[in-house]
Amino acid sequence: MVPTHTIGFVWPGPPVPGDAEEVARFIPGGVDWHIVGTPRDFATDDRPAITRDRLFAMAENPNIEAAAATLPGLGVQAIGYGCTSASYVRGVGGDTDISARITEATGLPSTTTSTTAVEALKLLGVTRVAVLSPHVDELNERLRGFLEGHGLDVVHMRGLNKLRGIENIPQEEIYELVVQLIDRPEADGIFISCTGMRTSNILSRLEEATGKPVVSALQATIWGTLRLTDAPSELPGLGSLFQVPVAAPA
Repeated sequence: MVPTHTIGFVWPGPPVPGDAEEVARFIPGGVDWHIVGTPRDFATDDRPAITRDRLFAMAENPNIEAAAATLPGLGVQAIGYGCTSASYVRGVGGDTDISARITEATGLPSTTTSTTAVEALKLLGVTRVAVLSPHVDELNERLRGFLEGHGLDVVHMRGLNKLRGIENIPQEEIYELVVQLIDRPEADGIFISCTGMRTSNILSRLEEATGKPVVSALQATIWGTLRLTDAPSELPGLGSLFQVPVAAPA
């Protein structure tokens, strides 16, 4: 199929193995896509721990704009910044600061993972959310503050205290965590934070098991970036979010 739309993503560092395959699962037919990463400031075998200070540095990194500026030449029509924690760590408004900087650097509409996660949860009617996060408590509380700052009631949150290697958590392990430890009767929706958490094989199963909408970070990022164009977004087996028709904002 000849692509009719092209979207782009800025990663907070070069993509890790498995990123491209997971992104591709969420891309509808007729849509081309590109990922660019900000340059590493560390050795490949010495990835820094994911801490508050590290995330502040990532969020304020001027290489975000430099990386984004390479995308218009690839025919990209909209850009998503693909990191939950770097886009929520500075609180409400920290996410839109990143997207505003990308738009200023490229002239293209842009969004972030945290922005699109809130949009997705609200569109699906979620008001009381249970959250699975891979991160440590300090970051989880910042995520709680961000979500509650946008009017969502966080009824339960569990962190995995991971500092590295989030992309290596098996999807079946994530499934069991959500079903056994995250879901709560008082929650009307579930959010799986961090774009490194692989979820493409389990989203629909999780919704069937819990009877609730389940939004994951990468799913929301791609959906929200598609939403900035008039590209189609309906895909089977990827959760209720990808059953919602996407139209360009008026």
